[in-house]
Amino acid sequence: MRGNVVPLDRGGLAEDTALLWRALADPTRRRILDLLRERPLITGEIAAQFPVSRIAVMRHLEVLSEAGLVTSRKRGRERWHYLNAVPLQKLHRRWADPAAAGFASALLRLQDTVETEGKPMEPIRPTVDVALDIEIVGTPATVFTALTKDAGGWWGHPFVTARATSLALDPRLGGLFTERWDNGGQVIASVTGWAQDEHLQLTGPFHLGVAVGVATFDLAGSGTGTVLRFSFRAIGVVDAAVGEAM
Repeated sequence: MRGNVVPLDRGGLAEDTALLWRALADPTRRRILDLLRERPLITGEIAAQFPVSRIAVMRHLEVLSEAGLVTSRKRGRERWHYLNAVPLQKLHRRWADPAAAGFASALLRLQDTVETEGKPMEPIRPTVDVALDIEIVGTPATVFTALTKDAGGWWGHPFVTARATSLALDPRLGGLFTERWDNGGQVIASVTGWAQDEHLQLTGPFHLGVAVGVATFDLAGSGTGTVLRFSFRAIGVVDAAVGEAM
């Protein structure tokens, strides 16, 4: 397993999940994940939260990266670190029985309702910044085709409305990504970046409210298939219902 990349495992999770458990076992690393859950951070901002040296924090980040729990994006001189939720979701799929998970979620919502009653609501942040990496067994051409030809197979809540009956992506620069209704439809985004089998960028409202979002998909071949690097950024005021769903 390489840093920032989680290989696809058709049987659940691979036996080498020891990297994940090792990364999660350390309280400092768990705290780093808690910080990144709130928002992406640069290395210096993370290091400032701990009494240990910057080098020690960077080593913790390396362990988290090797386990696929943290991914990063370089912007200018700064390197931004993100929580990569893909391996955590795979752990959930393996260990959580679907029926039990549904009841557990309901009970947790009940807990939130009781324990947060009377507490002031935290304002929804006006900016969304997410980055995720995943490795898929398949060629870049195969992955790109699935990404662009069958948007309804992977795009979903909270970025579609209850009225949607299907989704369509016009695969060209300037093409529209739309959801169709029984009596009409709505534009989700438009194609603002395209490189066949390598890159797709979508820019638009994404049902966020008055915010504008940019979704970027970058594909690269690897030893076992394709590394898909996804980023989503939005600037503006996010609709409260969408923000809560996210």
